[in-house]
Amino acid sequence: MRLDVAFTPGELPPPAVLVDQTVVVIDVLRATSTMVEALANDARGITAVATTEEAVRIAQNIGRDGALLTGERKCVRIEGFDLGNSPLEFTAERVAGRQLIMTTTNGTAALAAVTASRRVLIASLLNVDAVARELAVDDESITLVCAGREGRFALEDAICAGTLALRLYRRLGRRRNWSDAALAAAQLARRYLPSVERTLRRTAAGRQLMELGLGADVTYCAQLDHYDVVPKVRDRQVVL
Repeated sequence: MRLDVAFTPGELPPPAVLVDQTVVVIDVLRATSTMVEALANDARGITAVATTEEAVRIAQNIGRDGALLTGERKCVRIEGFDLGNSPLEFTAERVAGRQLIMTTTNGTAALAAVTASRRVLIASLLNVDAVARELAVDDESITLVCAGREGRFALEDAICAGTLALRLYRRLGRRRNWSDAALAAAQLARRYLPSVERTLRRTAAGRQLMELGLGADVTYCAQLDHYDVVPKVRDRQVVL
């Protein structure tokens, strides 16, 4: 198994290389955590788009009775949208049976960058072991893509990538063909996972969420293996 980590989408290889790879997109605070939560609560699917305008257009085409507009800019729910990007909003009562149209500052942009990949999975701390189990089945080329924060490194995403790498090592018992970035992410996970909630609260994203009164989101997103689900991208939809 060849394992690489892109600490931001800007580190990704060209689309022609991604065609033969499995890519795992990670945005712990909060997009991929929220996707996991929504699908675990029986949302029909998630259409992830880069812009607010595209989200509104798709929702209008589907019809507002069947679709929910969800997303944020600078951690705040977009005006006129049904939900923001807090996993605590995405309860079964709100999302079960609904199609979600989602746009976020970092996470959905990362998804848009990997559309050429052979297979795309969604990971967060909430479902990291389930994703590791899925990846361990095949001996293949894997890239873990951290959404980062406005084009820059985000520690919380790197910790999740490193945790996923360590879970793969536990299952496979080998780390052949790991890139330097994968080795570095694993070391970050070893260092910070024992105090992951406290660490997340000290990151730039965590501090911003707490300043906005959203500290409960940080606590929720810091949970390990809360769900045994693996969201996947199929026909541009994030589904279980």
